[in-house]
Order: sequence, then C-alpha cells, then structure tokens
Amino acid sequence: MNKRIIVFVLVLASSLTMMSTDIYAPSLAHLPDFFSTSAENIKLTMSLNAAAYALATLFHGPLSERFGRKPVLLWGMIGFTFFSLCCAMAQTVEQLIVARVFQGISAAVEGVLVLAIIRDLFDEIEQVKVIGLYGVASCVSPAAAPIIGGYVHVLFGWRMNFHLLFICGLLVTAAVWYFLEESSKKNVASLSPKAILSDYWGLLCNGLYMKYCIIAGSSLGVFFAFITAGPFILINNHGLATEHFGYFQAIMVAGFALGAFYANYMVKKIGIKAIMNTGFAILVVGAIIILGLTYNANDGIVSLAIGMTIIALADGLIFSTTPTLAMQASTSRTGSAAAMLVTMEVGTGALAALSVGVLHDGSSRPLGLTVAALVFAGLLSYLLKQKKEEELSIP
Repeated sequence: MNKRIIVFVLVLASSLTMMSTDIYAPSLAHLPDFFSTSAENIKLTMSLNAAAYALATLFHGPLSERFGRKPVLLWGMIGFTFFSLCCAMAQTVEQLIVARVFQGISAAVEGVLVLAIIRDLFDEIEQVKVIGLYGVASCVSPAAAPIIGGYVHVLFGWRMNFHLLFICGLLVTAAVWYFLEESSKKNVASLSPKAILSDYWGLLCNGLYMKYCIIAGSSLGVFFAFITAGPFILINNHGLATEHFGYFQAIMVAGFALGAFYANYMVKKIGIKAIMNTGFAILVVGAIIILGLTYNANDGIVSLAIGMTIIALADGLIFSTTPTLAMQASTSRTGSAAAMLVTMEVGTGALAALSVGVLHDGSSRPLGLTVAALVFAGLLSYLLKQKKEEELSIP
C-alpha cells in the first residue's frame, strides 16, 4: 500500500467536501433577494448542513467498521456528487436547504474516515505530522474556493458553483474507486445497537477524550460562525465586493497553514500537549479581540482580518494535535472514536452557524457573542480536566 497515494486521495476528498461551504460562502449575502426570503433562512443552508454532517458521522463510523473504509467512503462521495447537483437545481430556498442537508450527510463520510484511515496506517508521531501536512494541503481548498466562488457568482451566478462541485465530485469519486485500498478489517458485530451505544456512551463518559473534542469543537465553531456571518458583515455592511470575499478568507487560511507548519516542525521538540496548549492560548486571545471589536463598532475589514487570522493560527495548532490526543485518550474502536470527534467538532460548528442566524440583527455583534461563548466553553472544559490529565502524565 502506497501511503503517499492514500494521503493524496484523502486530501482530494476532503478538499472537495470543504469546498461545498467555502465556494458557496460569497453568494450567501445575495440569496435572500434571489429567493425572496430572509437572511435567517439562508443561514439555515449553512447551519443545517453542518448539523446533518455532525449527526451522520455517528453512523458512518460504525458502517466503516462493518463494511470497510473504502466502500463507505466511495458511497459517500457518490452521494455528495449527486446532492451537489440537486443544490444547483434548487428552485426554492426550501429545496436548497433539503439538498444541503443531504449533501452534509454524504460529506460526513470523509470527515470520519480521514481520521480513521490515518490512525489505521500511522503511529502517534506520524499521525501529528500527517494530520499537519494534511491540514496544510487541505488549506488550498478553503483558500482558493471562495475566491473562485466569488468570481463564478459574478460571472455565471451562484448555481454554477454547485455545478463545479458536481463535476469535481465525479473526478474524485473515480480517484477513490481506483486508488484507495482498504486499511482495516471488517467487524461484523460493529453494527450491533448494543455495541454502538456502548462505544458512544463510553466516549461521552471519557472526560479527557471529551476535553479534546470540546476544544476542537470550540475552535471549528468560531470558523463556522465567521463563514456564516462574515459575508453579510463584509459585503452588506462594509461594501466588500463579492469576488473579493475569498481574498479575506485566504488570509485566514494562511494563518491556519502557519500554525499547522509550526506543529509539524515542533512536535518532536516540545510535544503534542505543548503545541495544543499554545494554540488554545492564542485562540482565547483572538476571541477577546473579536469580541472587543464587534462590541465597540471597530469591526472594519482590516481589524476583522487581524482578529480572525490570529484565530486561524490557533486553529492550525489545535487541529494538528487534538485528533491524536483525543484518539489517544479513547479506549473505543477507531471508527466510533473518530466519528464522535467529528460530530462534536461539526456539531459545535452547526450551533455556531445557527447562533449567528438566530441572533442576526444586521450588525457584527452576534459574531462576537458567539465566538466568546464558544471559546469560554472550551476554556471551561480545559480547566476542569487539566489536573486529571496531569495526573495521568499524557505526553
């Protein structure tokens, strides 16, 4: 098995599913007028997509244990491709919401199986390095997608972005089918309701595992809050051109890549926990900056860029380390542990997107409030479990 090819295929699948949000983001501020609906309803296409993604991962994990990683990933990519086409063909906001929900369910396969396959193939130190490199490589998608999406929206309309996802989906599905090899043994008993409930209940009761899930979730939630509220703030409130929104996000992606590079370079020198602790400290600082900016009406394009880039830098450190730390703390099967981690991450993102939608008042304050609440939850979990972790001497 050529591990480099496997990682390359996983990056392709991950990049495509991430594009389903990033390439679509510049269009958000324009869709209320297109569908004659409210901004809150349009934001549901983000929050419900993320919620569906989060819940679906709980099933994809056990399915991958029963039928193997490759078949489940292949069918997930087929579903993602089909529902991307459905999004492009939506005639009402309700149809778009439904298509986005099923697109999220299908995309969730990749979120679970990337972590599971990496754990199948690599040891602990290699996992951090591979996840770091995987994160950097995956940055190409969120950096390029909104830039592409903004120009495509201006030139051809928002539907063309989903047509592009459909075409790319066909190509990536073919790559998964041709190149990916199975990395795990099938477990016939893995779909037993008793086994599934036992796994997930054990994970929920595992304080250290949940600590890392909550920290990862608070970090990703901040990103979802911005990607949902950002287009309305920057395009509607500050007059940023639709085709330029992607450049703003590209700056954030650069910050994420820097954090991931640092984690990859320093993991052997200072250890996994030290990198995660550094990332979380930076996340707290970024959240304070964003809260201060939004509540003092200093949320200009430049100041927001600085605050969100600091948060993105923290995300790069956190997402290079929390998966390994969470899986290390888990005693459950790999597929279930990976599924619960992704559910916690994206589920928090869904709540964040829903929060900025429900609190929508035309200002940037809902973003600041949501960011502060997320990071406070992560900080509380961190402080409550830190002493226990020190007692167990996790490196």
